[in-house]
Amino acid sequence: MMRTLDKIVKVADTYVLENDPRHAKWSWGEALLMYSLSMLDDALGQERYFEYYKTYADYHYREGIVIDQADTCAPVLITNELYKKTGEKRYADMTQKGIHYLKYEPRLLKDLINHNGHSRDSKDYPKSIWVDSVMMSGVFSGIASHDYKDNALKAFALTQPKQYAWYLQDQESKLFHHSYWKILKRPYPRHLFWGRGNGWVVAAYSIFLNYLEDADTMRILNEVSEALLELQRVDYYFDTVLNKPGDNYRESSATALIAAGWLNGVYKGYLDEKFFEPAKHALHAILNNVQIEKDRYYMTEISGWTIPMFFMPYRLKFGPYPGYKYVKKGRNINYGVASLILAGIFYEPFERVEEHG
Repeated sequence: MMRTLDKIVKVADTYVLENDPRHAKWSWGEALLMYSLSMLDDALGQERYFEYYKTYADYHYREGIVIDQADTCAPVLITNELYKKTGEKRYADMTQKGIHYLKYEPRLLKDLINHNGHSRDSKDYPKSIWVDSVMMSGVFSGIASHDYKDNALKAFALTQPKQYAWYLQDQESKLFHHSYWKILKRPYPRHLFWGRGNGWVVAAYSIFLNYLEDADTMRILNEVSEALLELQRVDYYFDTVLNKPGDNYRESSATALIAAGWLNGVYKGYLDEKFFEPAKHALHAILNNVQIEKDRYYMTEISGWTIPMFFMPYRLKFGPYPGYKYVKKGRNINYGVASLILAGIFYEPFERVEEHG
């Protein structure tokens, strides 16, 4: 019988075979994929993907990198891992650019940075914070403060989980909104809870706690997890819009991220053991829907880029929430594969115990 991680390795192998790392952008989806492959190498005790993510980092080192928003800060997750694995200065230099961004980029709300930073996107989109940033830059702030013993960065990192919750978390449902617009002085869109966004929270807060102990982060992780437990579908997936059951579609990257956060949280003691079985079932539900074509494996039902758009998300002309409901789905999209890898890695210690009774 194929073990869980073995099947996930086949998905990862398919992705690597079909995607040249030199064509991968210096951006968040690619970053999470490379970071997860490094973690998978560690879990396997191999260097199976080392040349792949090294080629990615080396290509961008030669081309020159710009870190001007959360999405372009995310790739330093992998340069930091490469520096720890090789000790090569170029990876440290790339990583330090990310640290500089977090320390010195102007703050938008309290200690939070405009999601689009000072990038070109910042000129076209209202100044705002996004739930995506908790993964794209928030996790790295905790990792880097731990790895570099940087007290200033640690102080900054510890503000992030609580402050994102202050602006984005709905106090009634405990779920997170997608964004908060400074000009509106409120979340946007309101009372619409995006599945992957809440997956970012569960996975990111759980991983963050691996590096920095923080009571507020643990409390929020538990609040969101309790809320999500009530929203898991009978097929163990989560919907792309969590609070519109039966009126949108199930989504695998959200499901994998939530499973990853729960599995790590239970194993590390951040969450109650009651989250283990729902997480296990969620992971296996995704794996049961992997498409196999000859010797290639594809994760399915991954929604595409999902942005809190300008148009009113409730305009009936476009349906009730077109910025979420009608986003197309694909397979083996980089951030989806990354979420599946993370869930598999965090499930591995449980499976070892199950195998040995």
